[in-house]
Amino acid sequence: MDRFVLKEAKVSDVPVIRTIAQKAFPTTFGSILSPEQLDWMLDWMYSESVLTADISSGNQQFYVSYLNGEPCGYISITPPSHGGHKEDNPNASAADLEVIQSSELPIYKLNKIYLSPDVKGKGLGRRLWEEAVAIIKEMEQGPCRMILQVNRDNDACAFYEHLGMTVIAKEDFVLEHGYEMNDYVMAYDID
Repeated sequence: MDRFVLKEAKVSDVPVIRTIAQKAFPTTFGSILSPEQLDWMLDWMYSESVLTADISSGNQQFYVSYLNGEPCGYISITPPSHGGHKEDNPNASAADLEVIQSSELPIYKLNKIYLSPDVKGKGLGRRLWEEAVAIIKEMEQGPCRMILQVNRDNDACAFYEHLGMTVIAKEDFVLEHGYEMNDYVMAYDID
């Protein structure tokens, strides 16, 4: 039987996260984004300096998953803001801020949930998602909401809907170099 373990990431885990991202990102977005945009986004979100800053600042809490001792995936979670203001959420999009400001529940953002392509189809995506929910339950210990942004053309949209998430907003925005993002904001209420 396969052994699945999830561990909170430290700065020393940055190379592991980067290695998984460099495998998972092209597989996930290769048919959606241009090679140039893929490269730019990998650097924008997964450079050593960005990941180090995210982990050491506590802006995102990263967890690395291992299957039989080998790293195979990761998640990152941003805890709720205090008031939903842009200065409290430097990475929040306009749609996220609207959701945060209009919610009566504390909002946790599942920023990242990725698996190495060689372990897909083993139920580990569901397991990572369930682990994210369990971590949030432990942090909040009361009703809250988990949100995530996902590209509308990403096959994962159906996966998240199957897990009970619902689309609560659409967002289109332009990044540097004119790269467009066309996302859903999806939500899941946690009791």
